[in-house]
Amino acid sequence: MAEIDSVDVEVLRNQLISIVYEMGVVLRRTAYSPNIREREDCSCVLSDTVGQIIAQAEHIPGHLGMLTVGMPYMLGFFPLETWNPGDVVIFNTPEGGSHLPDIRIAVPLFYQGHLVGFSANLAHHADVGGMVPGSMPPTSTEVFQEGIIIPCIKLYDKGVLNKGIMDLFLRNVRTPDEREGDLRAQIASAQLGQKRMVEVIDRIGLDNWFLRKDEILNYSERLMRAKIKEKLAQGTFSAELYIDDDGIEDQLIRIAVTVSIEKDHVKVDFSGTDPQRKSGVNTIPSSAISATLFVVKGIVAPSIPVNSGCYRPIEIYVPPNTIINPSPTAAVGAGNETWQRIAETVIAAFSKANPEISKAPSHGCMNNVVFGGIDPRSGKIYTYYETIGGGEGARCNKDGMDGVHVLGTNTMNTPVEVFEMYYPLSIEDYELIPDSGGVGTFRGGLGIKRKYTVHGHTSVVTVNTDWIKQKPDGLLGGGRGRNTRIVFNEGTENEIIPSFCKVLRNMQDGETFTIYTGGGNGYGPPADRSMDSLDEDIRNEKVSLKDKKILGGKRAKGG
Repeated sequence: MAEIDSVDVEVLRNQLISIVYEMGVVLRRTAYSPNIREREDCSCVLSDTVGQIIAQAEHIPGHLGMLTVGMPYMLGFFPLETWNPGDVVIFNTPEGGSHLPDIRIAVPLFYQGHLVGFSANLAHHADVGGMVPGSMPPTSTEVFQEGIIIPCIKLYDKGVLNKGIMDLFLRNVRTPDEREGDLRAQIASAQLGQKRMVEVIDRIGLDNWFLRKDEILNYSERLMRAKIKEKLAQGTFSAELYIDDDGIEDQLIRIAVTVSIEKDHVKVDFSGTDPQRKSGVNTIPSSAISATLFVVKGIVAPSIPVNSGCYRPIEIYVPPNTIINPSPTAAVGAGNETWQRIAETVIAAFSKANPEISKAPSHGCMNNVVFGGIDPRSGKIYTYYETIGGGEGARCNKDGMDGVHVLGTNTMNTPVEVFEMYYPLSIEDYELIPDSGGVGTFRGGLGIKRKYTVHGHTSVVTVNTDWIKQKPDGLLGGGRGRNTRIVFNEGTENEIIPSFCKVLRNMQDGETFTIYTGGGNGYGPPADRSMDSLDEDIRNEKVSLKDKKILGGKRAKGG
């Protein structure tokens, strides 16, 4: 076997990372929908011929496990000998790694007649049909109500479009022009990856490609194993956290996890998690896989290259017939909020092993908001989807960030100007919420207030959030950040505060919807917060003097 030069491997690894980031740029800049173009709700990967992820741009953490599961799943339908240059495969099945709006596109990488891997991406489409605009109904009771289900199928066969498949898809969605534009952006992105890979192999040669891509995976595995032994305490640690409700029944839903650390291996067991629910709060096993991989990597070794190799030391068990591994027909439309709770629960377990490498709970939500209706200005159907940030949990040496997306989502905020230009809606208020972060030696981040108004039509609004009723404590004496709060027509005689955190409602002309996203929790006793930090918080209007607890013991005694 030829000797592998570590410098050559590192050069190749960085080239592959640059390719997937370039794929992401092409996808975003050519997409039609603001959700992909402005918010960057997409991810790109390169994989080998067995579906192992060799390079993934760190776009959306929630997508880590989606494509890790999705690529081998796809190959189960298409053996290697059935692939041809010019093929494009499309699918969105839940068992293939995500909920229905996340459409996956994959193209084969051929080099001089040899299949050497795949270029693929995933993008969240603002609508794929179903019972409500946006295709994320909180009250669906089976997956068939959530949109069109696309099995693994060749959208292009040897470069020829299967027009019947495209027509079928576009006939089943509310915004066909936007959907077609986003699909073509995904295809262009994947094909760019194909082009760049040919250039890479031209330079290094086919034999070196296979040797070096395997070493990239093996190197990441060695790094991960070494960091597990170095940073994680040996033993078994358990935690459980709760989802407020499922949108139908007012009952807490438990996510339970046990983390076992033995030498250079981590085992994560979700036994004890509550059974599946009737509604879309269920999520697929790839969510548990994705959330776990994200947390372990983030805690142990954030700088390790993202690929399948670094996940080899992590074993995950997701029990069947639970909210995180439901039956194949179960509703899963609101399940990305459950992703957040899975991640927070795994973090809570690791914080028992070593609080200094973990952090206090964040606001803990994606805060999914979807509007849909007929635009009175054009007479055309529209759908708009976004997630909204909140407060990050504090760490052992730093305050939590204010108004950011956390855990599974890493999307941008849609600019107000773009939102109001394209949709018959307006943003009346968009600001950080003072005093919303949990107190502590290090303060939790602030939540966000965002207020929408509907103009000239009826809009169907879907809200999937959580932690409006309960929330875990901060870490090592830190306080809780404020809970999420949602309200319709605030301050009017028609004010409505929903009792569920998963809501579906029709809004009329002039009506408003306001969401106050949660704050991050604090870390450590508030009395130990430095006076300089307190002065800065007050000067920046992040905290106010009305809450005496926020001052901390040292400042209160010192005047």
